[in-house]
Amino acid sequence: MDELAKTYQALQQLQRDLLAGKLFATLPEQIGKVLDAVQPQAATPVQMPDDDEHAIAQMRVIVSRTKASTKPEISDAELRFLVAHLASRNPLVRDKGAFFCLGDLLQSGAITKTQLVWLFHRLQAPDILYTHILEPQNDGIYLRSFAVMILSALVYADNNRYHALTPDDYHDLVLPLAVYIALERDGRGYVDPNGWAHAYTHIGNLLDELTQVAALTRGEKVFLMTLALAGWQRVTDPLVYGEDQRIALYLTNLASKHQFYAQSLVMGLTDWQRRVRELRPKESQRFWNQWYNRNRLLEACLMRAEMPQIVVDYLQKIIDFY
Repeated sequence: MDELAKTYQALQQLQRDLLAGKLFATLPEQIGKVLDAVQPQAATPVQMPDDDEHAIAQMRVIVSRTKASTKPEISDAELRFLVAHLASRNPLVRDKGAFFCLGDLLQSGAITKTQLVWLFHRLQAPDILYTHILEPQNDGIYLRSFAVMILSALVYADNNRYHALTPDDYHDLVLPLAVYIALERDGRGYVDPNGWAHAYTHIGNLLDELTQVAALTRGEKVFLMTLALAGWQRVTDPLVYGEDQRIALYLTNLASKHQFYAQSLVMGLTDWQRRVRELRPKESQRFWNQWYNRNRLLEACLMRAEMPQIVVDYLQKIIDFY
C-alpha cells in the first residue's frame, strides 16, 4: 500500500471512530501517530504549463469579455484551462492570472452552479490536491496550495451566493482536506522568483470558511482543527509570512463559536505541550524552526481578543515553557 492510501485509510478510520463516539480524548495523539508514520518519497519530474505568453493573453480575453457583459459566462473548456494554469510557476500566470481570474468569475456570477460543483470536486482530485506531495520540496506546491485557496473561495461563494453544494458535498470534503493537511510539509511562503506558495495561509483560509458551514458536524470541525495543529507542528520551514496570524484567526473563530470547540482546542494544545516536554533542544535549524513556529502561533492566538478565556488561560500557562 502506498503512503497516500495508507494515510487516507488511517485518517478515515479515526474520523469514523470520532463521529461514532468511540474516540475523542486521544484524538490529537492518534492523529499525530498517523502523521509521524508518513514516509517521504523520491523526487520525480513536475510537469508544468510552459505557455506563459499565450496563457496570459487568453486570461486577458476572458477577463475583458466577462467584465464587458451584463450576463458574463465562461465555457467549461476555459474553466479547465484556468485550473490547469494554477500549476504554473510563473506568478503572473498563476497568482495574478488564473487565481485572480477565477475569483473575479465567482464574484461576477459568470461561473454557473453546475460549474461551481464541478470545480469544487475537480480541485479535490488526487492529481491536483496531492500532486508530488510526498516528495521533497518541489514546484507541485503551487497547484496543491492554490487548489486549497480556490476551494476556500468556492465555499465562500456557495455560502453567500450560489447555494449549490449539498451537505454531502461538504461532508465528502473533510477527509480529502484532512489527508492534504497531514501530508503537506512544504511551509515555504514567498519563493523567488515564483511568488507565493503559502500553503498554511491557504489552509487557514479554507478551514475558516468551513467554520461557517452548518452542514458540517462539530466532530468534523474538531477533526480538521486537530489536523491543522498536528500539521503545523511537523512543518520544518520557518512559517514567517503571516501564517501564524491566519491560523490563529481561524482557531479563534472556531473556538468562539461554542465551548466544545474551545475545550477541544485546549485538548489539542495540551497534547502538543506533552510532546514539547519530551523534547530536548537540538543544535539544528529544523528543531529551532519548529520551536519558533510554535511560539509564533501561540502568541498569535494569545493576542486575539475574541479567543475564549479557557484557551487564553491555558496559553498563558504554557507559552513561556523553556
